[in-house]
Amino acid sequence: MGSTTDINIINLLVNDDFINYVINPNLILVEMWTEYFDLHPDMVAVAEEAKNILLGETITNTLAPHEQQDLEASLFKRCGLND
Repeated sequence: MGSTTDINIINLLVNDDFINYVINPNLILVEMWTEYFDLHPDMVAVAEEAKNILLGETITNTLAPHEQQDLEASLFKRCGLND
């Protein structure tokens, strides 16, 4: 990992607003993210990849096993599913 794209994907995957935008969008989130993507068009492809991951539509995994575990732990923590 380590590339800017990978870091940006991970940042979106742990962003509560982005998660809600993908999973349970509402008008406020749609407007907020539309404006963000208008200002940062380079993030559209990154967001699409993050969205595919959240929706389970991607079959590629470029994370090392320890990075995947860290990401899963972070997502579980944010969702209140701690051990």
